[in-house]
Amino acid sequence: MSRPTTGTSRPAPILGGISIKAAQAKVAPVQHIEVEVKPLTEEYLTAYWKEAAETLGLQELLAEGAPHLSEKSGIIEIDAQSVTFHEDFKPHKIDVMEFLRGKTGMKMLDCKVNQLFVSKEEVTYSPDDKYKAMVEKNPQLAELRKLFPMIDY
Repeated sequence: MSRPTTGTSRPAPILGGISIKAAQAKVAPVQHIEVEVKPLTEEYLTAYWKEAAETLGLQELLAEGAPHLSEKSGIIEIDAQSVTFHEDFKPHKIDVMEFLRGKTGMKMLDCKVNQLFVSKEEVTYSPDDKYKAMVEKNPQLAELRKLFPMIDY
């Protein structure tokens, strides 16, 4: 059987065996899930936070952070009391937020971690400052220095 040709040298494609009805039959109907959305309050947030801790097995971690609603809509702020909470929460943030989004019905809900801890400033001390601090803790060090004047402290 020869293929029909058009005005060009290429043969025309054969479209046998393709059916729109067959393609439509393969598509599953979309199911809509209705979720009741309650206004998110501090009480609901605290309850959902505790439930997330129990469900996800993060009781110790989430007990260190205190969530509260932000002034911006759809944002939860979590007060981090320590550096360890801030670092340990990062890998679990997605799971916790998905849990809260499912409970609240707010798909755009996000969180921000506030660092309440203050990092220590590093101060460099001169050898004289170190010696004075050591003498304050142990006054006998001054007498020892008098006995051995050649040793640099």
